[in-house]
Formats: sequence, structure tokens, C-alpha cells
Amino acid sequence: MTSLNQLSRREKEVVKLLLAGKSNKLIASSLHIAESTVEFHLTNIYAKYQVGSRTELILKLGESRVAGNEDLVENRDRLNSIWRNWVTSFREAVFIIGKELNLKMKNPTQPNAQGEANTMTFFESIQVCFTKFADFSGKATRPEFWWFMLFITLVASALAYLSEQLVNVFLIVTLLPLLAVGARRLRDIGKSPWWLLFLLVPVGGIVILGILWAQPPANLLADDAPATAQ
Repeated sequence: MTSLNQLSRREKEVVKLLLAGKSNKLIASSLHIAESTVEFHLTNIYAKYQVGSRTELILKLGESRVAGNEDLVENRDRLNSIWRNWVTSFREAVFIIGKELNLKMKNPTQPNAQGEANTMTFFESIQVCFTKFADFSGKATRPEFWWFMLFITLVASALAYLSEQLVNVFLIVTLLPLLAVGARRLRDIGKSPWWLLFLLVPVGGIVILGILWAQPPANLLADDAPATAQ
């Protein structure tokens, strides 16, 4: 394993900030250098450690001796806080997804508000969402939305083990179809697509939208209202 002493002073600073969870842009800002310079240093560091990505470098370094003990404690606390917030939000999303999939499996032919059976499969949902990748009009059923959301979650989680860059590219590619199907799902429950702006609210925004996306169609609720009143 390459000794840390073989790294230059600047490379050690880059590694220290990388272990703190900073992106290339934030590293460049902290060191007052260009982002391309950060990429140049990372390329040299990867070559010295014989790794191909940030993830591999972090795993190979393990408990780094570059940062001081105080910095390690501070960075660990910060990362733990970010991790706890992410886990909380992720658990909420997984709970909603699990609930929807459970309903789907128990009632695979239950008609929706338009009298159509909710028989859309996992792969059909992916095909429809990519076909309507920029279609914010119309409506989307719960199976259509949640199967696609599960697809994005699974693929992003798998790519995270390979490369951070691959995850970013995948999320950029799927962002527009996800927003489109999210808007159609909101229309299906009688809400305006402008509710998507809640995505800008940290942590709580995705939880609020997840609850809305889990609601049954607006027409179905309207049909149930008289029966409930009786």
C-alpha cells in the first residue's frame, strides 16, 4: 500500500477534504483552486493507490492518518448527522413503497377510478415512464409511479457501489421522467403538479410528496364519499 508520505502537501489536503465528504467543487472552493486542478490531483492520487474511483480510495485508506484526531471526530459527527437524516427520509420512502407494492400484490386486478385494472407490471411501468419522459399532462396510477420509483432506487443503490459519477449520471437521466410521472400522479389525486416544488424542502419535502403520491385517485375518493356519508 502506498504510504501517505508519498503524497504531496496539496494531495494530502485534497484527500483530507475528500474524506470529509466534500465534492470536487467544494474541495476546489476550500483550497482556492480550479475544479480541473482538483481532478488532476485526484487522478494522480488514484494512480498512486491503484484505484479507479473515490469510493475505492476511501475503502483503501480506511482510517486515514491524513486528518488529525479532532478533524476526524468533527467529520464523523457531521457525516453521521447527514447519514441519519438520509436514512430517516429513505425509510419513509421505503415504507410507502412497500405499502404500495403490498396492496398491488394483494389486489392485482382491483379497478382504478376509471374502471381499469391496475395490472401494470414493473417493466411496463419503466417503459411507459421513459416513453412519456416529458409528458406532464394526463394521469398516472399508483402502480405506474411506485414501480418506476422502485426501479430508480434499486439501480441508484447498485451504481453507488461502482462509482459516484455513475449515480449522478443515472439520476440526471431519470430526473425528467420521474418529475413527469410524479406530476401525472398528482393530477390523478386531484392535486396540481406545482406540489412538486416540495422537493426543494430538505427531508420533509419528499415525505410530504410520498404521502400524496400514495393517495388513491381523486375520482375513487369522490365515489366513496356518498357511501361513507350514508
